[in-house]
Amino acid sequence: MKRKLLVIVLFFSQICLTQIAFGQSAIAVKHEILSVDMGQPGCAISVVNYFDGHLASRMKMTAGYWTDTPPVQSTLGDFGIRFKCRIGQQFDDAAQTYGAQWDEGKRVWKLHDEDASDRKLLLPVSRIYQLKSSNATGFLRTTDEVSGDEDQRVRFYSFCLFHEKTAVCGEGQSMKLEEPKGNYLPAILRILRSVSFVDDRKGGDQ
Repeated sequence: MKRKLLVIVLFFSQICLTQIAFGQSAIAVKHEILSVDMGQPGCAISVVNYFDGHLASRMKMTAGYWTDTPPVQSTLGDFGIRFKCRIGQQFDDAAQTYGAQWDEGKRVWKLHDEDASDRKLLLPVSRIYQLKSSNATGFLRTTDEVSGDEDQRVRFYSFCLFHEKTAVCGEGQSMKLEEPKGNYLPAILRILRSVSFVDDRKGGDQ
């Protein structure tokens, strides 16, 4: 009987160790929801606080999410995402401003550049990610810097998330090209895919 109990204990211990090794947890972690109102109807959003950060608005129509400690070590600097609320602008115009356009046939966002020279130079070093949250859809685009000192070149990103007649967009830097271990992009994508537009009748907390 004791031998059977020992085998069972060892079996479950192995399962727990396997889960830990692959970054899984047997206990679900409930993350805080942060919300902010940017001062215009429709410009209230919430995010899931995966990285123990902060969400606040210091200027009308803008907000920022930032952390005291970056999710990964990077010489890029502080980790943060800036949101700019856009109302009443055609979504195609907003999307193209941030480097994407909608492909109606394939029902996906694709890369957009203003002219042929940009397309030839930037498309090979650019990538588009489809974004979807509980009540918003959009894209994130990355483009690698192609000039300047090689050890200082960075990967830029830009994004937009759309909900009814409102969008939030932003841009920044996700990593230094020579420092792939210091890539902020997975954390940025995780936050953006948690964005929810808050019903005006409920309001947002600043």
